[in-house]
Amino acid sequence: MRGVTRWVAFGLVALLAMLTTPRAIMAAPSPTDAAAVREQVGKVYDWAGYQRELPDAPVRPAPREFEPISLDLRSIVNALLIGGLLVVLIVAVMWLRTGGWAWPTASNAARPEEAAASGAQRDHLKARLDDADRSAVSGDWSSAIHVLLLTSIDLLRRRVGQEVPVAMTGRELVGRAQVPERAREDFAALVAAVELCHFGGRPADRPLYERCRGHYERLWGMPPEATA
Repeated sequence: MRGVTRWVAFGLVALLAMLTTPRAIMAAPSPTDAAAVREQVGKVYDWAGYQRELPDAPVRPAPREFEPISLDLRSIVNALLIGGLLVVLIVAVMWLRTGGWAWPTASNAARPEEAAASGAQRDHLKARLDDADRSAVSGDWSSAIHVLLLTSIDLLRRRVGQEVPVAMTGRELVGRAQVPERAREDFAALVAAVELCHFGGRPADRPLYERCRGHYERLWGMPPEATA
């Protein structure tokens, strides 16, 4: 009985082997199919768009610590220009209202001393003209005429700025006087009257003094009492 069973099992195995072997043979690829597969694979590898290497990792941007501050330089420049123009206008208005300005220079620093000297000189001229008036009242016309000439010489120094030496003849004094030509005749008349009366000994009188006073007023454009 066991022998029969063994032979039956052996027969079944043989039958199964016979049934599966043709299918395996039919499913196996032929040499022609393998060549076609290799050709297709080669085309894929030869394609320019085929990526053979792995892509690089994306570069991460460095983190920014703070956002940059954007400045509108055009607006800043316009504001500065407008402010500068306003400052210039304010300074110009102040300058026009005050009549200008003067930088502190040596000439400006010397003005107080010049003003003091001018004041002292005016006092001296006033005292001298008072003497001329007293001389004229007392009848000393020659001394009064002399005072008019001395006052004219002082005015040449103070108002005209001319250097007048002490030792000069009457002709030199008239020739070098820096006065207009029409006024030079009045100055020459004063010099001639002093030479004749004060130094020449010729007596003077009221009419001569009045004429000399008229020459003085035309010469300086003011009466003697207005000099001070």
